[in-house]
Amino acid sequence: MSQKELSRIQILEQSLSGLITTSYAAFILNLSERQVYRLKAKLREHGPAALAHGNRGRKPAHTIPDEVRQLVVQLAQTKYRGCNYSFLSELLHEHEGILLSPSSVARILKAAGIPSPKKHRPPKIHRTRPRKSQPGLLVHIDGSHHDWLEGRGPKLVLLLAIDDATGQILAALFWPAEDFEGYRRLLYDLVTQHGIPVAIYSDRHTLFFSPKDKEDAVSFEHQLLGQQRSLTQIGRILNELGIRHIPARSPQAKGRIERAFETLQQRLVIELRLAGATTLEEANKVLKKFIPRYNEKFAKPPADSVPAFRPVPSHLRLGHIFCWKEHRTLNSGYTIHFESKAYRVINPKNAPFIPLRSVVEVHKLPGGSLYVAWNGHIYPLEEHVEISPASKGKAVPRPAEVKERAGPPPSPRRPAENHPWRKPFLPRRSYYTTYTTSLTNSQTSFT
Repeated sequence: MSQKELSRIQILEQSLSGLITTSYAAFILNLSERQVYRLKAKLREHGPAALAHGNRGRKPAHTIPDEVRQLVVQLAQTKYRGCNYSFLSELLHEHEGILLSPSSVARILKAAGIPSPKKHRPPKIHRTRPRKSQPGLLVHIDGSHHDWLEGRGPKLVLLLAIDDATGQILAALFWPAEDFEGYRRLLYDLVTQHGIPVAIYSDRHTLFFSPKDKEDAVSFEHQLLGQQRSLTQIGRILNELGIRHIPARSPQAKGRIERAFETLQQRLVIELRLAGATTLEEANKVLKKFIPRYNEKFAKPPADSVPAFRPVPSHLRLGHIFCWKEHRTLNSGYTIHFESKAYRVINPKNAPFIPLRSVVEVHKLPGGSLYVAWNGHIYPLEEHVEISPASKGKAVPRPAEVKERAGPPPSPRRPAENHPWRKPFLPRRSYYTTYTTSLTNSQTSFT
């Protein structure tokens, strides 16, 4: 018994023996007189042991069994290693059928000496920017370099686009590198699935902003087209869609997408591990299933539910916007040079002829097909075989003929025995002499 219970027994015995009154005993014990009468009756009938609480030594009805505690500790160290307490509670309920609150999971793991992998640092005081009021007013895009497959496969980069108003993931994909093709696919998914946003917020990567902006240098072809500053391929796509491109001056400025990456690096890595993803295709399949659950848990309701995304106009050819574009000058013969090859422009029916020396725009579509754009018209290209001046007038062999004549190399020709090259070398004698008659009159005689 505790010291408090022993003191209570002593006072009750004094009351039973008549040394103190019941009212005075109630005053000392800070109890009512009725409660003192009850305690005195228990002490008289069953002795001091009756004053102990009836649940002493019994396990609570809602206690967690020891088998469950051991299983939680084992799973936290093996299958679900690296999970924080809240995410581990969700995984246990989803995959193992164990319903525990995050606080219960935390108590079990802390008792086993397993701390949370997430470091709890004191919050830094900084000014936060309020969210936009409507979805589509501002979209964050960025890439995260992380060991997403934990060494089971190639290194991948997660490209992400989230909405500023809701924090919802609008588009995402894994890609081998942070390059033009990856962001082209990301923006294409964003526009086709949700519409055209008002503004895009990104860092100042050279994929988004050309370093030539600092030098204020624009090529001659761009000056002819009336372009005031150099644009990257991604910047050109946003410009053609009418999307405002806003650069972030620091990582803290785009904290919303950085915090989303921090959450994904904890949760998505576990999902990829449980699915056994080892390739790019498998990782993207897991990501496609994970995004709806992420949005359901972490997305915020906007202040204004009316989206600000603009529908894609019917006259826009998205295939000729989300492609690689370069400018070339149309040469004589109606040809251009692109990627070390010559191509001839095919003039479609009812399309105007392009004047020579005009600046045209070459479109390289994702499938590899090439087109030329001029004055709002699209012209297909075909590869052109140029004939060198030395071979003019000669029949140009077709590839099939060249392949037929291909065979073992001819044996080297050896000179005859009486060939001049086989004669010994003799020094040549001098064929001229020079003499001088005076300093002012010199003659040269050749013999």
